[in-house]
Amino acid sequence: MTAQAISSPTRAKAEEARMLRARLNLIVSSVPIAIWVNPAWAVLSILPFAGFFPIFGKIAWWRLGAIVALHFANSFIASALYRGYLRDPSNSQKWLWAVAGFQGLIGTAWGLMVWLLWVPGNPLNNVLVTLVIVAILWAYAFSRAMHTIVYFAGVTPTVALTLIALAYTGGPVALPLAFVIGVTFAFAYAFAFVVRRQVERQLRTGFANEDLAIELRDTRDDALRKRFEAEAANASKTTFLANMSHELRTPLNAILGFSELIANETLGPVGTLRYRDYATDINASGNHLLSLINDILDIAKIEAGKMDIEPIALDPKPVIEKALTVALARAREKHQRVQTNIESDGADLVADERAVKQIVINLVSNAVKFTPEGGNIVISGTLAADGGFQLCVEDDGPGIPAALLDRIFTPFNQIDNRYSRQAGGTGLGLSLVRGLAELHGGRAWIESDTGSGVRAFVYFPKAARATASQRTLPRLRA
Repeated sequence: MTAQAISSPTRAKAEEARMLRARLNLIVSSVPIAIWVNPAWAVLSILPFAGFFPIFGKIAWWRLGAIVALHFANSFIASALYRGYLRDPSNSQKWLWAVAGFQGLIGTAWGLMVWLLWVPGNPLNNVLVTLVIVAILWAYAFSRAMHTIVYFAGVTPTVALTLIALAYTGGPVALPLAFVIGVTFAFAYAFAFVVRRQVERQLRTGFANEDLAIELRDTRDDALRKRFEAEAANASKTTFLANMSHELRTPLNAILGFSELIANETLGPVGTLRYRDYATDINASGNHLLSLINDILDIAKIEAGKMDIEPIALDPKPVIEKALTVALARAREKHQRVQTNIESDGADLVADERAVKQIVINLVSNAVKFTPEGGNIVISGTLAADGGFQLCVEDDGPGIPAALLDRIFTPFNQIDNRYSRQAGGTGLGLSLVRGLAELHGGRAWIESDTGSGVRAFVYFPKAARATASQRTLPRLRA
């Protein structure tokens, strides 16, 4: 037997209990109205029989008082039942039978009213009393249709006592009035059945909405919890990367220093040339590793909000050209043609010099990496229309699909194309470029498509330059 088959009866039972509770809530919610409506209706119903209209017969005062007393007694019971339900509605079955018993008392009171108001041989009296019961039957159909047991608990004593009274007293109108009571009961029950089905549908719709609201709330809470966990994990990752990067730099600097001494034979010949070659390889690999660690540390600082920049007024041309001397060594090995076009008037760019060099090195290194041998690379820097400074590095490599452009700025991400596996790398360069650009209040973006090369842009806004210029004023005055 499957778990689903085992849980189905339990689920159905829980659903039925929920439905019962909802029906009881609807019925009990109308009890406060019944507390004063039933006595008031009883008083209004007996007025025609109190002697004001002799045509209906004069009923003894003790009978009229008994009718009113019965309904007031039921009102006191209704008040106690209502307060008890509000205190503890947990036992639905107990309250179902309590409500049904109370409804039976009300039905009995209305049925006894027929006996107390009935005047044998007075057709007008008999018709008026019967009409009061007809109204009661329709009232039951409107107010007690939510639960079959409660409905019949009220209707049964009323109809039974009325039909017994008609059969007992006889008379020319007894049979027609019994017929009216029967037909009214049938139609009122059919109406009550329809109302009960509608109420059931509404309740089930309400249950579905409640369940959906709970599910949405739980989903929202779960999403918030996972978001906080992700943010905490990201903060921990950033701290870990920053700490590890610092820890790795110290021994790596020793490796670089000693390998350079050995490769250059500073302290004397190494004895075997292969050892010198190995030292050269160690130094080159160490420098590459140090570059990666520096990138990781910078990204960790940016994400942690701890990266400090010191924007100053720069002449962009010499700054960019100095950075190119580092980045273009590989381009010469691949016989690539590099063209530069940097506008320079001595004060076009206000930025952190180290950050600008890092941006240029990363963008040009990417262009060299993904441009085939003999390809073309163009580095341009221009004054934007709004006064900002815009750097562009363009290559004629394989390009990037437009749908993947946003992903390339994610740390450790590499777009999968036919050159990426050969080019290698960690995917940190562009992420660092964007982070450094945003620290200046600017932005970085890529324009490309498959087979059309790549155009990488970095924009430094005029507003950021103005703010940075203000920071450098004391330095300039000094």
